[in-house]
Order: sequence, then C-alpha cells, then structure tokens
Amino acid sequence: MDRTKLHQAMGTSIRAAVFALSALAAETGAQPAVNEAVTGSAPTIMSGLAPAWADAFARQGGDVRIAAPFGPPQGALDLNFGAFLDGRLAFAFLTREIAEADLARYRAGHDGREPCIVPVAGGNWKRFGYADAVAFIVNRQNPLRRLSFRQIDSIYASPPLHGGPNARTWGELGLGGSWRHRPIRIKGGDAWSKEESARALTVRRQVLSREGRTGLWTLAPGTGDDQDVVARVAADPEAIGFTGLGHVEGAVRVVAINRDGEPAILPTADTARSGRYPLLRTIDMLVDPHATASAFPFAHFLLSRRGQSVIAQQGDFMKLPPGTLQKALRRLDCLKQRRRSGSSTPERLQE
Repeated sequence: MDRTKLHQAMGTSIRAAVFALSALAAETGAQPAVNEAVTGSAPTIMSGLAPAWADAFARQGGDVRIAAPFGPPQGALDLNFGAFLDGRLAFAFLTREIAEADLARYRAGHDGREPCIVPVAGGNWKRFGYADAVAFIVNRQNPLRRLSFRQIDSIYASPPLHGGPNARTWGELGLGGSWRHRPIRIKGGDAWSKEESARALTVRRQVLSREGRTGLWTLAPGTGDDQDVVARVAADPEAIGFTGLGHVEGAVRVVAINRDGEPAILPTADTARSGRYPLLRTIDMLVDPHATASAFPFAHFLLSRRGQSVIAQQGDFMKLPPGTLQKALRRLDCLKQRRRSGSSTPERLQE
C-alpha cells in the first residue's frame, strides 16, 4: 500500500460494529454513543494489518467508527502513541512491551491508573523488526545447545533473582573439558545500557524479573547492541548474545530455551504457532479500562475467529497461539476488574 492510500485508509473514520461486548458494557454502565469516533494509534509496521482489521470490522456493520492513524515507530518521537498515553486516544497498538517511562506518562494522564493490555496478534516469528521472537546465540565453536531461564538470569542479571551466583565461566553452565574455565563474554550490552531495546525489555520482563521483583541488568557497555550482536558473537568463540530471530545468520548457533523445569525448545515456525517457544513477542492493544467501553468491541473482534483469520490472510504477523488467545479473551474482563478493585498494578497478560 503506498503512502497516499495508507493515509486515506487510516485517516478516514470507519463505521464498525458493536456486536461482541454489549454485556460487558452493560455490566460497567459504559454504553458507546451513536457515531462516536473511537480513535487509536498504530505503528508503521502495522501498515498492512491495521487497515485490514479495520476493513473487516467495518464489514460487520454498526454504529461505532474506528480510525487508527499511523505514526512513526513507537518511541520518543511517536506523537500518536504519546496522545494515547496522555489520554487523548481510546486505544493504541504496541509492538513491544510497554516501557516504564511510558507507564509513568500514562499514569500521569489517567489519575494513576494503568492501561488494560491485551495481546491481539503474534509477532512474525523470524522477520526482524516485526516483533520477531527473541533468540539467544553463541559462536558455532561453542558446544552449548540449551539454556534455562535460571541460567540466563545467572549470566545477565545483577543480582540473579532465580537463586545462585552469577555465572562467569562456561563450566558454570555445564560445559566441560577445555570449556570449563573459559569466560562468558556478554555481547550486545548497549541494548540495555540506556533505553532498553524491545528485545532487552522482553528478556528483563520475562526472564530476569521474578515474583513481582524487577530484574536488573549486568552492565556490559561498549559491547554493541542487538543490531550488531550477531557479528560480534560470530567473531568471538566465548561470546553470548541475544537478538531478534530474524536477525540471526549462519555464523552463529541459536540455542534452545526452557523455563525452569520444562523441556528446552528451539524457535521454529511450529513452536511459534503453538506458543511452546518461551520468548515469543506479541502485538498488544492498550485500552484505558476506565474510559468508554466503545473500544472493547473492536478488541473482542480482533480476538474472534474472523479477526485472527485476517492476520493469516494479511501475512505480516502470526495468529495468537491457542493458549495465549484464551488468556487474552479473559483479559478483556480487566475493565470490570479494574473498576471494582482500583488496583495500581499494570493489567497485562500473565502466563
């Protein structure tokens, strides 16, 4: 889609249906107004999926208009996403986990509340920059084949929250022989030395943090970031790093990952579709749970069979794995939960 057509498609309000969550709206007392413009933001990489979703939703017919104008990649320069954080938009699509700075800005514009965060699509499992899975890599000379969350924590966290000391040699990760006393050299540390990259944020939230405690990084400045980490690991037999799976090339080896006590899984199309690989990423829809319920029928549509089929037809991303989809449907109930509890905890999907 060229830029002109894209702006026409996304800058025009689209009439769409309120068909799925009328019961939820009735429970909360929030009824969408006729012809109410429900507007949200979408990042550039959703230039194919977002209008396809909007078109499919519009074909259901109804009285709510959904418009999702595109902004630049999410970050400090994304004015559309900033408008959501400040309370001027009803929803936002996000292709990374929401950062602490974004949460703080959202709270400031919403009387201390947290957004409802609902996964609506799976990342493209190996297309770099399209919310691809996080992969841990070693040099091809390194015999390591798998890593557990506990071992990753022992390498990257300061201090490790999974228990035990930091791992400084490959022998501490189970390698023997000549590798027993060889040092572990972290590459890619610039990805978390200042503002965290999307992949670093995923690793910290999903691996280094534990039982409500926020994990902290072992600093490794001057070791590159997740853009050049593949080349750095390929050049150093003792190196380890992580990046998006779509950035991995043949000079390094991807290692299988396991949550503690579970089998080690390599990232493949099959393990991404099934949700078995533990470091997948998602496209999330963020909604203010205390605002009008008008955006929630759209969210429910995205999780419906029709909404998920649009993802497969469009091709940039993947449908949600079945287990994640069921949890996301339950997460839509966060509007009622947040109104009742007044919790200050972020309403994000929990595994």
